[in-house]
Amino acid sequence: MNIIDALVLKSLEGVGDSSITKILEFTSQQCINSLEELAHFGVESIPLRRVPSSLREFIKTGEFKDVRLKTENELKAWADQEIFAIHRNSVQYPKQLLDLVDPPPFLFCKGNLDLLSDTRAIAVVGTRNNTSKGALIAAKTVEAFHTHKFLIVSGLALGIDAIAHKAALECGAPTIAVLVDVIKISPTTNKGLAEEILQKGGLLISENKPSMPIVAALFAKRDRIQAGLSTAVFAIETSKDGGTMHAVRAARKMGRPVFVPDAIAAKYNDLTLDAIRGTQYLVESGEARPYTSQLYEGMAEELEGISQRLKSMATNEAQGGSLL
Repeated sequence: MNIIDALVLKSLEGVGDSSITKILEFTSQQCINSLEELAHFGVESIPLRRVPSSLREFIKTGEFKDVRLKTENELKAWADQEIFAIHRNSVQYPKQLLDLVDPPPFLFCKGNLDLLSDTRAIAVVGTRNNTSKGALIAAKTVEAFHTHKFLIVSGLALGIDAIAHKAALECGAPTIAVLVDVIKISPTTNKGLAEEILQKGGLLISENKPSMPIVAALFAKRDRIQAGLSTAVFAIETSKDGGTMHAVRAARKMGRPVFVPDAIAAKYNDLTLDAIRGTQYLVESGEARPYTSQLYEGMAEELEGISQRLKSMATNEAQGGSLL
């Protein structure tokens, strides 16, 4: 289904992400390109547990022109700001996200869309309240993986995220910032960093429509996308209940590795610091593997293997489905 009609359906009351995902899967399987073709099949053909009344009535009326025009105007307004929308059936959609339990049905992108097809990526994330040692480890990790041609994914938050993006820009590594909104940059203090990412060939993405109301829950929700785009999550520093844990859990569910710095080898002066309490817990619970600079080569080789698997998955998906 084309992006305009997909966004029209998503705008209907009661059509949430899970519903639109099933609709997009169905339209891909049936090679349905438009609302008119969907109406021909009938909404009862869509494998939804409950068809929202708004969707049933909308398809029944067949009056698509006005709402379609409104969506077309939205897309033009976004395009004027160099923002482009894709959905999970689009050719540009990163198929590595399909490993997620709940892949985002839409992505709103600003910048270099070619980065979405690069499966050689790592997520470097962590607390906003980082230590100086954590900042150094994050930068060194970015630099080391850049030498192996990995791009850097993070969330543009204060602390470790911003440090990871800056380190990428400084060493020439491509970087993707996963945001809640590609227009209303948060935090506002990182607007300049977002602009520099774009100027240097990077990418800003969000699963949310530009300029929609922002609520706190969206920040936690976006963290899974960082993991989904990456071969592994590098949680540099985090408390036990920090937001970084959302990316860690997403990686674990996909069977992708999580790495944390070896706190003892890194010679933290105080191993009880809140900033590393979470990373140490992840090691103790077996959810993450500790690393040092001596392990970069081996990790890069392991993650190259995961990258190739993800690339093969993308190729198979493209050959087996209708990507409209």
